[in-house]
Amino acid sequence: MKVKSPFFSIVTGTYNSEKYVGQNMKSVDDQTFNDYEHLIIDGQSTDDTLSIVDKARKKSSKIKVFSFPPKGISNALNQGINKSSGTYIIHLNSDDSFYDSRVLEKVRAWIEENNFPDVIYGKICTIEDDGKIIGFFPRQKLLQMANPVLLKYINFVPHQAVFIKKSVFDKYGAFDESLTSSMDYDVWLRIIDETRWVFINEVISKYRVRKGAQSSDKKNREKNTRNRSLVLHRHLSQLEIIISESINLLLSKIYKMYR
Repeated sequence: MKVKSPFFSIVTGTYNSEKYVGQNMKSVDDQTFNDYEHLIIDGQSTDDTLSIVDKARKKSSKIKVFSFPPKGISNALNQGINKSSGTYIIHLNSDDSFYDSRVLEKVRAWIEENNFPDVIYGKICTIEDDGKIIGFFPRQKLLQMANPVLLKYINFVPHQAVFIKKSVFDKYGAFDESLTSSMDYDVWLRIIDETRWVFINEVISKYRVRKGAQSSDKKNREKNTRNRSLVLHRHLSQLEIIISESINLLLSKIYKMYR
C-alpha cells in the first residue's frame, strides 16, 4: 500500500477543556513515533483551553488548531476528518490521553506487519477523574475477534482505541451529526461488513469516566439510551434489538460506567 505523510492524524475535540487538554497534548508530544499531525478542533472555548493549546502549538509544528462554532461532538469529529491529511485517523478526546509513549510506534509497526487493515482497534484503560485505574476493555478474548455478528449485540470497539483509514470515511461517510452519542457505533455497524478489521493486543489510551462527560455523566443516560436505540433500529432486526438491549442493560449494571 502506498502511504503518505503524516501517517497518523490525531483529532482532539475541545470545548472548555482547560483541566485536561494539557495532559492530552503531552501524551501526544511524548510519542516516540513522530510521523503524525495533532489536530485540535475547538468549539470556541471561553476558558483557558486555547491559551494552553497555543503555548503547545508554538513549540510544535505538528499541532494544528481550528475553531468552529460549537455544533456538537459529531460535528467536531467530522471537522477533524475533513481537516486531516494522514493515512490513519484516531479520535482522542480532550479528556483522554495515550496510554504510553510508544503507542504510535507499536501501532505503526503492527499495521505494516498486518498488510494495512482498514480498521485497527486495541484496548482502553478506563480511569476515574483523578486518574485512578478502573480497569481495561476489552479484556475477553471473544471481544478481541472483530466479529461482525457479535458487534450487533455489544459495542466492544472503544473509539479512543480505533485507528481507521481516512479513505474509509471518504468511501462510507463520517459521523451522523444528529447523534450526541453512539455515533461511533453507528459507523462501526455501517462499515464492518465492507472493511477489514483487526485487533491489536495493546492498550491504546486512557479513557476518563467523569461527571460532565457525554458518555459517562448520569444526566445523559436517558439521551444516550435513545441514541443507541436509534442506531440499533437502523441496522438490526427487531429480535436482534431485543437481544442487544438486554445484554447492554446487564453490562451497564456490571460495569457501572456512569458517574
